[in-house]
Amino acid sequence: MSTFVIVIALMAALALACVVPPLLTRKAVAAREAAPAASVGAAPSVLVRQQPRLALLLALGLPAAAAALYLQVGRPDVLAMPPELLQAAATPTDHGPTEADIPAMVEGLAQRLRNEPDNIEGWHMLARSYAAMSRYADSAKAYAHLAQRLPQDAGVLADYADALGTAQDGKLDGEPERLIERALAIDPQQPKALALAGSAAFAKGDFARAEQRWTAVLAQIPGDSEFANSTRAGIAEARARQGLPAAVAVLSGTIRLAPGTPAPAPGQTLFVYARAADGPPMPLAAVRRQANGLPLAFALDDSHVLAAGTRLADTPRLVVGARLSASGSATPQAGDLEGQASAVAPGTSGIVLELRPRNTAPK
Repeated sequence: MSTFVIVIALMAALALACVVPPLLTRKAVAAREAAPAASVGAAPSVLVRQQPRLALLLALGLPAAAAALYLQVGRPDVLAMPPELLQAAATPTDHGPTEADIPAMVEGLAQRLRNEPDNIEGWHMLARSYAAMSRYADSAKAYAHLAQRLPQDAGVLADYADALGTAQDGKLDGEPERLIERALAIDPQQPKALALAGSAAFAKGDFARAEQRWTAVLAQIPGDSEFANSTRAGIAEARARQGLPAAVAVLSGTIRLAPGTPAPAPGQTLFVYARAADGPPMPLAAVRRQANGLPLAFALDDSHVLAAGTRLADTPRLVVGARLSASGSATPQAGDLEGQASAVAPGTSGIVLELRPRNTAPK
């Protein structure tokens, strides 16, 4: 990296040396050079003044423009790579690392991290790299190191459980399951932990719990994603094992801020609900979760119903709404943001809920 930066700096300095000094020097030139339209004949000399402002602009702007261009079309990520990875990635044609270079790069990173136990980003990279190479046992060891450094990070614990379970031929019983429960105790809505918990329950024959866990995942992920599709397939299988109809009425969509609505503080409580369009205002189904950013995806289904034996499919028209509460109270209060969609049929996807201050009508 240092050699590259030195070479670039020298090239920039050379370019400036050719451009800037003439702008700081007063010189006499023929009038024809200064004004090509001058009359034919002896051209009197004119004195061209110094241009220090232009010189300063070039001195500052040329390096900045070069840096901006490199950030757009170059490879600034390579500058941050450790020397071991740069050496491993070097190729005769200098076109960047090839697939054959990756193992050496990963091993170089592993050697470097042995002396950098607190390099959290580096350990994340190493764990993910091992997983991408199907070296799940090594990936699990890297995640174990991260779990020691970040014991309250539910995502790290879920990744650790995933890698460890995959290294055990997909078996989640034992330590992987304990890690999953630790992750859910920290964050009950952690998507990967919920998905793994459903898989662990399914493997034990607890199909009702598997359905519950996987259904909770749907509220955390985009409804049209491949992850969502595979999760729905798992739910259908779990229901079939229970002797229940495979079809589940899922209301899904996106929650976002209405135009002109200031962004709320992170960590507020989000309530998403569905009620009968032609009935009492009491919700038939509801889910509560933390909202750390908008827009976000949501999903409501029969696992979220508030009364036992109730099915969303039994209500022909449903009104779906959401409310963001700074206080965390289920009772609407001043300062809450809320939004509601028109009545839809059970199983509708692509619902858009726009949040705005309470009692503010859509424009």
